[in-house]
Amino acid sequence: MEVESVLEEVKFYVLNRRYEEAERLLKKALDERPNDEELLYNLGLVYEMRSKEEEASEIYRRIIELHPEGKRREDALNRLRKLERPL
Repeated sequence: MEVESVLEEVKFYVLNRRYEEAERLLKKALDERPNDEELLYNLGLVYEMRSKEEEASEIYRRIIELHPEGKRREDALNRLRKLERPL
């Protein structure tokens, strides 16, 4: 499964507000590539869109842990801070 093609399909689903399908596709791709930074990050975003803040936070923590030098680390850290900020 090519990550780029999965992300293109996810983008289509998100643009059409078909978040459940985007989530399902990302989870399937993560079965094959469980630590892929881009797939994880996009799953976190989809969780946020579906108001699944706890799941999104878990994904962002996982990215930070697995990819301390990764290109999505800073984005994940910022999103995690936003989600965990008290109201």
